[in-house]
Amino acid sequence: MIRWLRLIATATVILSMIGLGVMVGLFLIANSGWVAVRTPPWLEPVFGDRPREVWLPALIAGWLASALLAAGIVLWSMFYVWRRRQYESLIGKLEKELAKLRNLPFLEPAPLEDLPEMPSEQAARVMSALDDDDDRALAAPTRKP
Repeated sequence: MIRWLRLIATATVILSMIGLGVMVGLFLIANSGWVAVRTPPWLEPVFGDRPREVWLPALIAGWLASALLAAGIVLWSMFYVWRRRQYESLIGKLEKELAKLRNLPFLEPAPLEDLPEMPSEQAARVMSALDDDDDRALAAPTRKP
């Protein structure tokens, strides 16, 4: 159903653009003369006060290009905002997952059956030696050069 609607929408847009192109072409053929364009008062210091002759098809093409550029910028900005929201949503999900994984030892500690049944005497000696080294390092006075 969605593919069918997308196909119909695409065909409608293409046929509309072809129809618009034919109408604009016929309009430009019927009105292919030169028109006088007057400079706006706020631009008179730059361009002067005299009117300019402009070819009407070029004038209409400029207006059309400006409208298409503005529409393109609006569509690009909408796409940019949409993608940005997707990225931020993904980052939020990943941060929540990371926080959940960081807290895993506190939320779900290892069961006691994972520990060895008999304590290792060698491991106890190593741990005791490490603790003694730490105690000696803390008790030793620090010398200043």
